[in-house]
Amino acid sequence: MDGISNFAKQLKDLEPNQDPLQFPDIMTGLAGNFAEVYSACLEPPKHFFYMCFITCLGALLSGRVSLASELSPQTRLYTLILGESADDRKSTAIAKTVEFFREAIQGFPVCRGVGSAEGLQERLNEENRLLLYFDEFKAFVGKCKIESSVLLPCVTTLFESNWYESRVKGKGIRLENAHLSLLAASTVQTYERTWDPSFTDIGFNNRLFLVPGAGERKYAFPEKVSGSDKERMKGELGKILKAVNFEMDITPSAKALFEGWYLSLPQSIHTKRLDTYALRLMPLLSVNDNKHTIEDDAVKKVLLLCDWQLRVRQLHDPIDADNKVAATEEKMRRLLRTGSKSERDLKRGVHVERSGLWFYETAIKNLQAAGEIKRDKVSQQWALL
Repeated sequence: MDGISNFAKQLKDLEPNQDPLQFPDIMTGLAGNFAEVYSACLEPPKHFFYMCFITCLGALLSGRVSLASELSPQTRLYTLILGESADDRKSTAIAKTVEFFREAIQGFPVCRGVGSAEGLQERLNEENRLLLYFDEFKAFVGKCKIESSVLLPCVTTLFESNWYESRVKGKGIRLENAHLSLLAASTVQTYERTWDPSFTDIGFNNRLFLVPGAGERKYAFPEKVSGSDKERMKGELGKILKAVNFEMDITPSAKALFEGWYLSLPQSIHTKRLDTYALRLMPLLSVNDNKHTIEDDAVKKVLLLCDWQLRVRQLHDPIDADNKVAATEEKMRRLLRTGSKSERDLKRGVHVERSGLWFYETAIKNLQAAGEIKRDKVSQQWALL
């Protein structure tokens, strides 16, 4: 990559009239075939079917296939399908993909919504791999906002961990070896106005992989998907599942491609956990293409997908995060120019009760990393350098 991020290179190479949010040309393997077959009969965008399939496949493979790394990334995704309106057929893509997996895999572990962390615990106790499916994402958000609910911290923690515990007097939640995936749909308008600081402070937003798109009216009376196509794809899925239970090596050239991208990734709120997704997607897309080693082609597809995701986040960010952090940083500079401040005074000065702790803590980290502020070990006062 010669120190230039794939993201920057892609923007530079875009044609004048090319949509920067156009889904990258990566739809190959079984997921690509599934998307081709179903989009030929139904109206959702082809990449909706592709990402729904990849998410369902990742839910099945979590803990069974991984990258040969100390991190041992799992193939679990938290995917949110975004559309402007009902015409984009978001729910159709999810429903048809889940239906295919339920027909192909006996006991496919899917749960169509939970109202509490206790309910999620009961379901995960039945099956430690679980795809949490919400036809309307705002239903999940609403449940998380219930007073005393720990559903939000539970689902947030389970994105990167297989363990969660929360105990209060007389009751508690304890999850072990839980592999949670998420697949949900939302309109863009609902997504952009549904949040409050509790989601931002805990870092839930950047755990989501956003998949926007627009459907088009093509079929007044959609034809049925060919039974022979379904059976063929079910057979191919069965072969994939039988062949996996291993760590995947990565070729030296593929590793170099990823390292170049990783080291040149722009510093932004919107790049948080993009590298996590890249590590999860590399084995997942490789297996989807019937590969047992991660090669250049798989890494290139993953980097195109993650660079696309960065542009998606920048457009659909419901909180304009980069600007809010920058504003908090400048408030801190102005306050500290008048003299050292305690943690309490600094929080009061930037009105942390309005913006949320996450913006405050991120601004602190950024200014420390830039060598602009420090905290005295004795007085515990913040000061400009």
